[in-house]
Amino acid sequence: MGFYGKEPFSSAKATYVWTGLGSPGYFHVEVQGDAPNYSYGFQLKRDAEFVGGLKVDVMGWTGPIGEGTTPYSVTGTFPGEFREKIVISGSNKTEVIEVDQVPHTDIEDWIRKKAA
Repeated sequence: MGFYGKEPFSSAKATYVWTGLGSPGYFHVEVQGDAPNYSYGFQLKRDAEFVGGLKVDVMGWTGPIGEGTTPYSVTGTFPGEFREKIVISGSNKTEVIEVDQVPHTDIEDWIRKKAA
């Protein structure tokens, strides 16, 4: 039987997408790592109790535990007001990362690049 909890991660990237029209945009967060075998159901969850910005927990199901690791990649979006830095937290570390920005005039190009 598996258990749900934080997963280890090796890298994380965040981009703030400005939506324009005087409304707040959203954070597009990408995380990669190597999780213990057998892990699945990876997701990024906003820490609702974190004060002072955005904190994202890297979560997933693991079990039964086997030898080795499995690479994974997960993305998530989080609406909110722009912050220059956000916090990513996994089972192996917590990092403060810089946030890139996409102006609302460049959204279509950015989406095309992500889809390719």
